[in-house]
Amino acid sequence: MSLASLDPRFVRRVCLLCCHCVRNIAYYRVGFVNEDGSGALKQRTQFGATVNSNMLDIAVLEWCKLFADRNAHHHWKRVIRDNTEQQRFLGDMLHDTATSQSDWKRYLDTVRVYRDKFVAHLDELDEMHIPSLAVALKCVLFLYAHIRANSPASTFAAMRRHMPLPEDLSAYYEDCRDEARKAYDAGRGV
Repeated sequence: MSLASLDPRFVRRVCLLCCHCVRNIAYYRVGFVNEDGSGALKQRTQFGATVNSNMLDIAVLEWCKLFADRNAHHHWKRVIRDNTEQQRFLGDMLHDTATSQSDWKRYLDTVRVYRDKFVAHLDELDEMHIPSLAVALKCVLFLYAHIRANSPASTFAAMRRHMPLPEDLSAYYEDCRDEARKAYDAGRGV
């Protein structure tokens, strides 16, 4: 399925959201001793906790623009517009993430609740459940790869004048993890 009919500026913005999302997931995860988003923070200061949670919040906001907000301008269904292609894409993405349709709906709800009740607003809930970002990361990597594979080369050639987009978002994610490690190593003892 070709995405040739899409405005290259729109494609660029969707790809930028993908980059922003995976970069913030990488930075967030590396902020933990386990480097997976769990356990103790590397920077156990108010500054470290705030910066780390800000990366989580941005990752969630960007991911919601791409997957959770059906009416959002950059939702994946605005990239893949044909209903049959949408069903195929969703099925392939869920297979790739080892997620069932019912688990997907629960995951969407979990991420939306976190965003709506704790990021966008501070509601009266007593307990915050931070969503795992494993599925979010896989979804964004899948969408980006789909866009790269199905867009004409000219779409990305025109973008090189601006900030170039990575060929491989997985490699970009690993580069961001390396960058975060260096930053945390440089800040040891601060």
